[in-house]
Amino acid sequence: MDDTIALHQRKYENLQAVKKELLKRMFASDKKPVPDFRFNGYTNDWEQRKLSDIATLNARIGWQNLRTSEFLESGDYMLITGTDFHDGTVDYSTVHYVEKNRYEQDTKIQVENGSILITKDGTLGKVALVQGLNMPATLNAGVFNVKIKDPGTIDVDYVYQYLAAPFLMKYANAKSTGGTIKHLNQNILIDFPVPLPRKREQVKLAELLNGLDNTIALHQRKLEDLKQLKKVLLQKLFV
Repeated sequence: MDDTIALHQRKYENLQAVKKELLKRMFASDKKPVPDFRFNGYTNDWEQRKLSDIATLNARIGWQNLRTSEFLESGDYMLITGTDFHDGTVDYSTVHYVEKNRYEQDTKIQVENGSILITKDGTLGKVALVQGLNMPATLNAGVFNVKIKDPGTIDVDYVYQYLAAPFLMKYANAKSTGGTIKHLNQNILIDFPVPLPRKREQVKLAELLNGLDNTIALHQRKLEDLKQLKKVLLQKLFV
C-alpha cells in the first residue's frame, strides 16, 4: 500500500508542477505580446485590459455588515463567506442564510452562476467560481463579487483561471509598500491587468486548465482515500 500511496503522491505532485509550468508559459504579459506556448492556428497578439474594464467589482460595504445573530442555519437567501470556498468552488453545505431584507439590501453583491468571488480579508486572494447555485445568494463581508460585463467576448472560465493563478497576489504584493499585503483593496483589483486573446483562444485555454484541475483533484481525492484506508487497516491490525 505504501508503494501505491507513493505512486499517487508522485502523480499528484507532477500534475501540480505541469500546471505551474503551463501558467508561466501560456499567458502573455506586458513584456511579451504573445505567450511562449500556444494552440495551433492562433496568431493574433493578445491585449492587456484592466479587470475593471471587463468586469464589475463589488463587496459588502461597512455599514451593511451583518451581526452574528443574523446568520441563519436555514432559509431562502444564502449567505456566502470566504470560508465556504473549497478548491475553486463554493461548498453550499457550509453556508449560512439571511433574511430577505438583507439579501435585497444591495443588488451589487447578489451572487449568480458565473460570479467570480475573491477574498479580500483573512486568507487573501482565494478565488471561487459560482456554479450550480439554485437559490438567491448574497455575500458576507470580506469577499469581492466579480461579474463579467460582456460574456460574448470574455470567457468567465478563462478570467477565473487567471485570477486563481499566482498572478493576482504577486501583483498585489508588488503594490504593497510593506511587500506583503494584508488587505486586498478594490483600488488594486480594478487596475489588475488581465491578458486577453480572442474569445475562442480564451475558451481553449480555460478548457485545458479546467481539465487539468479536475485531474489533479481526482488524484488528490484518491491519495486521501488511500491514506485513510491505510490508517483504518493499521488500527484494525494492531488492536
